[in-house]
Amino acid sequence: NMMDMQAAIGIHQLRRIEEGWRRRKAIGDRYREELADLPLLLPPEAPEGDRHAHHLFPILVDTERLTVDRDRVLAALQTENIGVGVHYTAVHLHPFYRERYGYARGDFPNAEFISDRTVSIPFSTKLTDRDVDDVIRAIRKVLRAYTR
Repeated sequence: NMMDMQAAIGIHQLRRIEEGWRRRKAIGDRYREELADLPLLLPPEAPEGDRHAHHLFPILVDTERLTVDRDRVLAALQTENIGVGVHYTAVHLHPFYRERYGYARGDFPNAEFISDRTVSIPFSTKLTDRDVDDVIRAIRKVLRAYTR
């Protein structure tokens, strides 16, 4: 349940919801345009008639076309001063599920495929155009350096 304090903050944020959505969509459109030629998969646009929330911008690095794994890409982007993360670790690989249910790598290969390649790149209404340029520049630099 939401606490009263969270509701009080959230209700005031509703006034800016459209503005924030438009900014995140613009950033996502820019990422799609500038990163389309790199060895990665970009998140799809929402189907006709639907509206994407533009909450995160996870990319999947195409490790088959790179000389390194996703974790090395993450480290290289962090070296370039880009705050990246992993939002989608396969659930069965978390220690609790491995220990409690005996799950192991190989049990859910599709989930692992996504988990092993996902990188969430900066995606916020607070990003300036220069910040977005920096993210694009760094991703291009790192992926080009590691492309087979």
